[in-house]
Amino acid sequence: MKAAPTPALLPPPPRKVFYGWWVLLALCATTFYIAGSFWWGFSVFFPAILEEFGWSRAQASLALTFQGLEAISVAAAIGYLVEKAGARRLMLFGLVTTGLGLILLGRTSSLWSFYGAFAVIAVGTSAAAGIVAQTLVVKWFRRQRGRATTVLMLMPGLGATLIIPVLTIMIDTIGWRQSLQFIGVGLWVLAVPVLLVVRDSPESMGLEPDGAGSGGASGQGSGGTAAGGQEERGFSVREVVRLRTFWFLVACFTLWSLAMSSVQPHLFVALIGIEMPRSEATLVVALLPALSMIGRLGFGLLTDTVDQRYLLAVAAATMAVGLAFLALLMARPGATWLAFPFLAFFAVGFGGSIPTRIVISGYYFGRQHFAAVFATLQAVSAWGGMVGPLFSGWVFDTTGSYLIAFALAGVLCALSLPLTLMAANPQPRVPSRQPTPP
Repeated sequence: MKAAPTPALLPPPPRKVFYGWWVLLALCATTFYIAGSFWWGFSVFFPAILEEFGWSRAQASLALTFQGLEAISVAAAIGYLVEKAGARRLMLFGLVTTGLGLILLGRTSSLWSFYGAFAVIAVGTSAAAGIVAQTLVVKWFRRQRGRATTVLMLMPGLGATLIIPVLTIMIDTIGWRQSLQFIGVGLWVLAVPVLLVVRDSPESMGLEPDGAGSGGASGQGSGGTAAGGQEERGFSVREVVRLRTFWFLVACFTLWSLAMSSVQPHLFVALIGIEMPRSEATLVVALLPALSMIGRLGFGLLTDTVDQRYLLAVAAATMAVGLAFLALLMARPGATWLAFPFLAFFAVGFGGSIPTRIVISGYYFGRQHFAAVFATLQAVSAWGGMVGPLFSGWVFDTTGSYLIAFALAGVLCALSLPLTLMAANPQPRVPSRQPTPP
């Protein structure tokens, strides 16, 4: 009779994939779709809507201002509801509402119905993605948070790169109205598998962040927190608003929000306005999120090992340089080659800023109350997103050019650079272990 194999000779049991990666996959699908079809994709709808209704740039841009106001109004509530009602329920509401808003936007018949549809979309996207998705990543991952955040933040760029050319073809083929209604229904279809996968936290499934048994160690860059228990020291909203670091980040993110919202919604129509061929303008708009993935990936992978303040500073400087090239292009319309250095600098800096601001907030303020704290940070700094689109539209209606608006956006990014360096980690540092004497 053969002897049974000893345990040491038995093959190890197959290792299960940590469920958090499935949650991340579902969040990536949602962010990919919403970012590509609306956050970035709306810029290609803009010229067709202006042509049909004859609105001024400022009138149409006011919808984006209302969207920003709506986002500020609901951001704090979203952070509270994530903790009280759960992210999954919020995502159900958000995906249904966003799909409805896109369909209503495709049925716009007046300026006020246009504004109303934007308000519905603003509420929906706040609950379907953004803070909700970022909070889930922070809750499911600790040691691998930078890596997971990087993957999620690659999705807007990837979505825009792949979806914007498709939207351009759809608008030329079936019209902007039918295209918006199509993507609204498509979002409802996508919501079914996403909601079947998403869970509110690893603890709700009897797991720990990063997987069972990983809870002890936490990666730490020089700008991050210490391992294990220290990272669980979470600041409440009441505590965090008393920190100078919080207000330095608020000021920095506000300037970025103002700068980016002054440029991104108007970029496509601005390039067409300087007589750049439509195909080339489409390529520039599509390449911007595509190249931003370089920044999202590079900066995101560095967030676990490099002081995040320095990463924010590099992002600010790079965006400022890129916007200087864009302003120069507005001043010299024939020099279309200036679009390439604009893309190279601005896209990388903009892309790098996105995962860095999420990771630094998680490391600085902790995991316990992240949803409420990050929602407050976003709400206080989001007013720049309201003013930027309207300001750029007004500048064009007044001067006939986007030059002043885009140049000022670059100045704002440059002004944010010292603020990033002053945002020191409020968490107490753990003394480094001294080497054992021989």
